[in-house]
Amino acid sequence: MNSFDYWFRRSAHIFATTFISYYFLPDSGYIGILKRIIVLSLLIIFIVFDIARLKRKRYKLTGLRDYEENRIGSYVYFGIGTSILLLLFPQQIAIPCIVSAALADPVAGELRKINLKLSYLIVFMLSFFIFYSTWLTSPYAILISVISSLSLTLSELKKFRYLDDDLLMQIVPALTILIFYLVLGKEIMPREIIFPLLEVR
Repeated sequence: MNSFDYWFRRSAHIFATTFISYYFLPDSGYIGILKRIIVLSLLIIFIVFDIARLKRKRYKLTGLRDYEENRIGSYVYFGIGTSILLLLFPQQIAIPCIVSAALADPVAGELRKINLKLSYLIVFMLSFFIFYSTWLTSPYAILISVISSLSLTLSELKKFRYLDDDLLMQIVPALTILIFYLVLGKEIMPREIIFPLLEVR
């Protein structure tokens, strides 16, 4: 991977934090329906395009690693994870999972060149800060932040050929929080942090 591809990939990862702008649009009315359709449509387009890329071997996407030439691209895995979070999880869970995965993966990649253990420590601390900032109003803020950050870090630690960490780093902490929600009840949930810019009835 040349220098441009390398930094394009890093930049695209960080840009994924903008997906949480989904919550600036209302859930109700035609806009609520439309934003869900857009998420599903974009995911389907990415999947179909990537399947075509794998079958025809004609397309060379900027930022793909060598091992992705013969498997589904990481951006599809990230899109699947983000779509699941946006459509099926409350924003208090979805936002820190998406933002942490978008930022932690490139940070880990850069710091691994310096020190492997340090990279995972920084990933844990970064994701803890993001989760804690979101869950600050929850009585279980520290517990949820520690457990979620630990599960996200472990998801980055283990590598699978056909199951990308861009998916795992979003879904594993989300499922971890869901378990706590099912056990402890809705009182663990913090207040929402993003509100629609307009209301539609």
